[in-house]
Amino acid sequence: MTLARTPLLAAAAGLAFAASSAGAQRGVFETRSLAEPAKPGLAVTGALSGSRATSVARVVVPAAWRPLAAPAGSLRFLTAGNPSCRYTVTYTVSSVLAPGQDAASYVTAALPSRSSRHLIDSGVHGSRAYRVVRRPGIGGRVRLDALWAGVLTKRTDIAPAGQVAWTAIRVAALSRAGDECHSGTWRQALGPAIGDSLAVARTSLRFTTAG
Repeated sequence: MTLARTPLLAAAAGLAFAASSAGAQRGVFETRSLAEPAKPGLAVTGALSGSRATSVARVVVPAAWRPLAAPAGSLRFLTAGNPSCRYTVTYTVSSVLAPGQDAASYVTAALPSRSSRHLIDSGVHGSRAYRVVRRPGIGGRVRLDALWAGVLTKRTDIAPAGQVAWTAIRVAALSRAGDECHSGTWRQALGPAIGDSLAVARTSLRFTTAG
């Protein structure tokens, strides 16, 4: 699939910027931002020596997801709509150095799936790509993992020769202990929702000073 795969994405992107207190209605989305802490970040040389290069990300999520407390540089939500099956969904963002390559190869290698049946969603557009996979569960709980990756910068004061700086947005979703979550909850609902969220993700470079 590509990032422009359905009209839903265009609607999601538009709704994200128009979301308000009425966002709890089903089908409404809102924009959330998360910023990577200065530690670890990426070391910078030259005129900006002493700074750290970090990533700032913006994603679109269903407004019905309830925000939870989360560590710095991450977002955490509790899905809603099915009292017998809910998931904790956690987003994190980081900057990493890796060889220059196409984004689809990067995310496929970093987040493989056991089979095509376990690949729930994927997309690629230019230097950005994402994929959502079903992973082995934990104690009977359903687990989904997702990865979005895009080139953050090729600046030589950040990335050594032969490498580029990538932004990685990771999403981990885990059902609650004791909940009854069938394939429809993750294959038809949660997985595609995470895919839509990452399909319209945007990131930017920021310089910070580690304390």
